[in-house]
Amino acid sequence: MTICFIGLGLMGQPMATNLHQAGAALVIPRRASDAVADLGNDRVEVLETPAEIGRAADLVILMLPTAKAVESVCLGSDGLISAMGSGKLVMDMGTTDGKTTLAVAERLREAHSAFVDAPVTGGRVGATNGKLTIFVGADSSEDYDRVAPALAVMGGNVTRIGPVGSGQAAKVINQLINFSTQVVVAEGIALARRSGLDLNTLIPALAGGAADSVVLQILGPRMAANDWTFTAHIEIAVNDMDIVLHAAKTRGMELKLAELVRVRWSDAEKAIGAEHDIAEIVRLVDPDFSGGGWHGGGDAFGSATAE
Repeated sequence: MTICFIGLGLMGQPMATNLHQAGAALVIPRRASDAVADLGNDRVEVLETPAEIGRAADLVILMLPTAKAVESVCLGSDGLISAMGSGKLVMDMGTTDGKTTLAVAERLREAHSAFVDAPVTGGRVGATNGKLTIFVGADSSEDYDRVAPALAVMGGNVTRIGPVGSGQAAKVINQLINFSTQVVVAEGIALARRSGLDLNTLIPALAGGAADSVVLQILGPRMAANDWTFTAHIEIAVNDMDIVLHAAKTRGMELKLAELVRVRWSDAEKAIGAEHDIAEIVRLVDPDFSGGGWHGGGDAFGSATAE
């Protein structure tokens, strides 16, 4: 299988690498070629524009940081839409708002191509290990079957949620729970340390109890160790909580906790920095968590270019 892959950031790079290691040939943008330089020239073709890339294969995977980037790559000048036609399929695996997803899907349908939304969760570790959780929105079993082999390489928990748009709707719920939990974990970790508790004792003690969560077991030890290794930028949390609140508003709902969570992430963005890692939100709660930190660079998910 030849796969066009656009968006080789913190998540996209290991996802594309896993596809290549599974035997796929890759077509990628020139500006992102350094991200997969380790693969050499074997089954890797480098082209310039999304249109050129789209013409090179029937399956195009997008792993872009924003809805605006998805819209630009798909519908802009020299965008994918000019290369679309019968047999082509675009799969968006980033987090994109529902309105943009449906609008892009409709434009591509008019160009006689298919669209699948398949946003992921699981972070850089899940992407590297091919164990991402993937929420799939596909209008037909045929569309899903076409992307299933690639999804099986990248994901450990792949679920077809429903038609196009339902994958992103499921990701909204995931991000609401995820980023809300991260704020609560940060507050709990900070309070525990101020209470004189040993965090390396407390976190395992909470395992299996009502307060346990994947977020606690992953972020808790990192916060305790002042480990700010990149997994995702704080700006991603702000962006995704905006998507959550917009989704709620369009459905006539007021999510008061979500609004407060968004404020906390916005406060962290202003006080700590948009390109710092999400674990550093604990420093907003308690500035004593000050070791480590961001030392520059832009390779975390959220800083990827449209290419």
